[in-house]
Amino acid sequence: MTSTVISRRISSSIAALSAQDYEEAFIHLFPAIDRTAKLRRPKATVAGRIKGFICDEQALVMWVATGHIIGQIKVNDWDLPSALYKFGRTSIAHEGELDPRLRIHDTGELSIGDVWNLPSSYILGLIIAVVISEENSKEHLGNDYRVSFNGASFNINALWGNRAAIESHASNIFGRPQPFRTS
Repeated sequence: MTSTVISRRISSSIAALSAQDYEEAFIHLFPAIDRTAKLRRPKATVAGRIKGFICDEQALVMWVATGHIIGQIKVNDWDLPSALYKFGRTSIAHEGELDPRLRIHDTGELSIGDVWNLPSSYILGLIIAVVISEENSKEHLGNDYRVSFNGASFNINALWGNRAAIESHASNIFGRPQPFRTS
């Protein structure tokens, strides 16, 4: 097991999420997403690989965030991967802060319109998506973090590259194999 920029960024993102500093959580999370996505799509542009990763993992991330499997979302000509990239990653990289059209809150509610209001658990969903990606199977955190969602608790270090553990839990809940396949 190794500790690279991916696991270090995930550790920092978890710490920021725990402190309810959502902008800081994203500051650390987007490089981990990009690095993972680059392993998955080595020839894609930064925008293409980050949006592609979020699109690939949207059903899983939404399940972690809301308890429901939600496929593609498009509102006012914005899909979720594009909105997160533009209002989150690009805004942080170029403006130093989240765009006001992206808000993270603790109420657990998801509402999308002119403003994309996401629950803080959405950040956890993105963290889980990075961790369970097979590209990251050799990663390891120095801390022994545990996460709980949808009626189960998991040790993050046991989840690196282990998509099967999360899919098995979701399969038990939804009563079908491959629950995150939305097409």
